[in-house]
Amino acid sequence: MKITLLVVTNELSKGSFPPALFSAFDVAWAPNLEAVPKLVKKQNFDICFVQLERFRRSDMALLRQVLKSGMILDLLVAVERDSVEKVLETLGERGECLVKPYFPTELQNKLARMAAKRVLERENRFWRVELAALLADRESLSRNDIPPEIWEKAKEGKTKDEGHSFRKSRKEFEKQCLKQALERVHGNQTLAAKALGIHRNTLIWKMKRLHLKVESTLGSRKGPK
Repeated sequence: MKITLLVVTNELSKGSFPPALFSAFDVAWAPNLEAVPKLVKKQNFDICFVQLERFRRSDMALLRQVLKSGMILDLLVAVERDSVEKVLETLGERGECLVKPYFPTELQNKLARMAAKRVLERENRFWRVELAALLADRESLSRNDIPPEIWEKAKEGKTKDEGHSFRKSRKEFEKQCLKQALERVHGNQTLAAKALGIHRNTLIWKMKRLHLKVESTLGSRKGPK
């Protein structure tokens, strides 16, 4: 699934953006900030890019409302240099400013950086679900086993590239989980498998696949095999 981007700008400015600028995103458009609250009730957005002719006091109040809704994770606002300080005070840690006039590559780089952060946060949520699955004491997981903020997000998938990155990272993550489980029981594979909720043969197979040896989980300690 692509990163979702809401672009807030008037019709005249909409036509000034190069067609390829937003090609990496799932884009929606809004003509002004007044239209944003209605849009975010229907869909969550990872990033919101705002470019208006000039910012009014009412626009600042609308920005605060958008941030408070929690339906947009990051805001990028294009403003004149003399408005940067005021806008940053409103955005806090949740947003950035892009000083006008700017080059398309500046906007593209800022959006790419924000998108990369969103991808990493998605990946981190996948990891936390995997951790709950690996370390659960019961045979199955319940909603209470999953960190609550994960349930608060919209349903999210993975793009092809993101999935490749996750599979690679998951291998290291799984190896670390198995290593920690073995460390807690001093290398006893039967107890480690029981704690992880998997069969001992499955644990041994995973250890071979991940090139994980019992000795590497013990350090200088010696315990029962």
